[in-house]
Amino acid sequence: MTDEHAAQAARVRSALPPNRAHVDPKEVERVVFAEVGHRDLGLALWTDAGNAATQAWRTCRQRMRARYGARSPHGGWLTFVLFAAVLVGAFAAGVASGFRTDPTQTVGILIALVITAAAADLLALLVAGPRPLNWAAIRMQIAVAVTLLAATAFQLSRPANAATPFVLSGAAIAVAGVVVVFSVRAMKPEERVAIDNAINIATEQMQPEVDAIGQRLQSEVLAQLSKADQDRIVSLRTVTLADLADEGLVFEPVPQGTPAGGVIIAAQLSTWNPHAQQGA
Repeated sequence: MTDEHAAQAARVRSALPPNRAHVDPKEVERVVFAEVGHRDLGLALWTDAGNAATQAWRTCRQRMRARYGARSPHGGWLTFVLFAAVLVGAFAAGVASGFRTDPTQTVGILIALVITAAAADLLALLVAGPRPLNWAAIRMQIAVAVTLLAATAFQLSRPANAATPFVLSGAAIAVAGVVVVFSVRAMKPEERVAIDNAINIATEQMQPEVDAIGQRLQSEVLAQLSKADQDRIVSLRTVTLADLADEGLVFEPVPQGTPAGGVIIAAQLSTWNPHAQQGA
């Protein structure tokens, strides 16, 4: 290593965040770009790759909504309707229990809550129709039934009043809904598998497009760098990462042959699928 090269590597290390917990290979490459006189290009690449990742996930969700509509695992409004039904049903069960309230004084409130929960549940069932719901929606459908059955149990533990037929009807709708959604899933196994794996399928279909974006960004950045600058960036990046490893920092290894800008692109685009990040 020449004295000039060593001096550049030292300047790169000194320009990194003092808290080494905030240092990773893409941050090293960003600083290296600045060191070789391409600060703006490095920042632009960082931003473009990050924006591309955000847009890729947005497009993936849009495609799921276009295919599954209200049933979409991401952005489908049936999820929110069923969640509201669960919450209102839980309030209904609380009111019916008589906890901190006199049941004879909350008949009207109980009727309103049960009607709201049952109506929301019925709306979701009608919109879904003969099409399977995914497991997240199924769990909420079961929760609606549980809350309204709890309200029924509390209501039947005391003399009947005006709320009793409404509570019984609401519970009947919710229980029937559970039977319906499981029956539909049983009768349409292919559609059931599709909706249960909708996110995985959508992300697998999107990944080639993300890879193509990475290739495009890589070509664009290399086109703006001379061969000498490309080699300097790769060399400084390699030396700096090796020095940091000697200091005890642990990183995912950068694949051999990764061109200048490739670390930033790969790191930024790897965040496009939040489900993959959660599973990492």
